[in-house]
Amino acid sequence: MTLIVAIPASDGIVMASDGQITTGLVRAPGKKIYPLSDHAAWAASGELALVQRVAERLEGLPADRPLVRLRDDIGQVIKQCITELIQLDFRASFFAQDPETLLKLHPADFVFAEFSESPHILHITVDGVPEWVHEASFATGSGDLFAYALLRKYQGRSLNLKRAGVLAYKVMEEAIAVDAYGLGPPIDVWQLTGKGVKNLDEAEIAALAAAAGKVREKEIRVLLDGDVIS
Repeated sequence: MTLIVAIPASDGIVMASDGQITTGLVRAPGKKIYPLSDHAAWAASGELALVQRVAERLEGLPADRPLVRLRDDIGQVIKQCITELIQLDFRASFFAQDPETLLKLHPADFVFAEFSESPHILHITVDGVPEWVHEASFATGSGDLFAYALLRKYQGRSLNLKRAGVLAYKVMEEAIAVDAYGLGPPIDVWQLTGKGVKNLDEAEIAALAAAAGKVREKEIRVLLDGDVIS
C-alpha cells in the first residue's frame, strides 16, 4: 500500500510519501516519488507492476516539455500500460464485458507535479484520464481520506515551501500511525521549486520531523491549557 501527498506552496510544491514497499508478505523500504524532468516529479499508488511499467515508458518522453504539453502523452502512456497488463492477465477473459471490473484487476492512481512560476498538480486515473488539481492539496493511496481530513483545515491558506514541508511530514506521520496497514517509514519528502527538483536528505527530513513534533505539541497544549474552551 502507498500514501502520497502533494501540497502546493507560494514558492514551490512539496511531495511526500511513505517508504514501505510490500511484495506479497515481504516489506522493504523503497522510493515512490520519481523525477520526471528538471522541474517536475511524479508518484503513484497502486499495483507495483503497473507503476514499474509506466515508469519505464515515461523515460522516453521529452524532458524539456512542460507538464501542460505532456499531459495527454502521459495519459496515453498510462492507458497503454494498463491495456497491456489486462491483455497479459488470464483473469481478463472472465470479465470481458465488465470494464469496471477489468480496471480493478490492476489498480493505480497517478499524480504529477511541476513548479514554473506557479504550482501545477496533475491527477491521472488508471484509465488515463487527466485532470488538473487547482489551488488544493492532493492525496492518493491507503489513508488518503485521513490525509485529506488533516489537510482540510489548511485549504485556502497560503503556505511557503518550508511550512508546506512541515505539514506534509506531519500528515504522513499521523496517517502512518493511524492507518498502519501497508504503510510505513521512512517518510520521503521532495521539493519542487523554480530551481529544480530536490529529494530532501536525512538531515533535512529530520528537521521537518522535529518541527512537526513541535506543531503537534502546541496543538495539544492549546486544547488542554488554553482558553479556547470556556
